Amino acid sequence: MPSTPLDLNGLDHYAINIADLQRSADWYEDVLGLHILHKWNTTWMVGRGNLKVGLFLRPEADPQPDINNTVLIQHVAFSVDGDKFSDIHQYLLQKGLAVTGPEDSGIAYSIFLQDPDGHKLEITTYHAS
Repeated sequence: MPSTPLDLNGLDHYAINIADLQRSADWYEDVLGLHILHKWNTTWMVGRGNLKVGLFLRPEADPQPDINNTVLIQHVAFSVDGDKFSDIHQYLLQKGLAVTGPEDSGIAYSIFLQDPDGHKLEITTYHAS
């Protein structure tokens, strides 16, 4: 029996505020292969399989100037199989994206990039056990 009645089985989606729906949908499709699943007036859901991102149109919103001194979600990390990590890194570089890393945290290798609105995304793979 779980220690809590909340027997969660995964993350359904995460939601982000963005300045331009089409620009963000195009970027998430081109870079991450996420397709438009549904469109509401000011919100679009993009995704593939069990991975989804809610794009919330907020054209007047100001970006956070210093995420290290603000309480917010700092980044989202996507996991990949270790044998695909290097190919994904090269793919992102070939697309001309600014990618930092790889970094070794001691338990995983990670690379980082930003979407068109500056949301930090991580691609990570854990060390072999």
